[in-house]
Amino acid sequence: MAITHVQRMRVQWVDTDGSGLIHYTAALRYFEVAEHALVRQLFEGSSAPPFMLPRVHVEADYRAPLRYPDEFDCTARIAAVGTSSVTYAYEIRRIDGPLCIVGKIVAAAIDMDGRKIPLPDDARALFTSAL
Repeated sequence: MAITHVQRMRVQWVDTDGSGLIHYTAALRYFEVAEHALVRQLFEGSSAPPFMLPRVHVEADYRAPLRYPDEFDCTARIAAVGTSSVTYAYEIRRIDGPLCIVGKIVAAAIDMDGRKIPLPDDARALFTSAL
């Protein structure tokens, strides 16, 4: 059974451009808030070795508008686990129903010195368990 995290949020004025619609970069921050909560949930109590997961690919499709002060849910889940990467998938849906944004972020494992590495076995197992 796939593990997801749903984060309830509200569009803040600072997230908008002059039209009152969200600036396209706001979606990436919303994705990251939900992702961080998902990863905390997966790794809670884990002793996985230290490594980092910088983004190597980001995409978002904007399907319906989000405006100040819309309330919405951002859902994050693990979509794929590779040898050295993890792919997160996202959906942002306004509380009144419309699917507004879908996205994907791919993050690649690096060690603490910045060198690409395979995902540590413990981390791979945790990510894979969420599929």
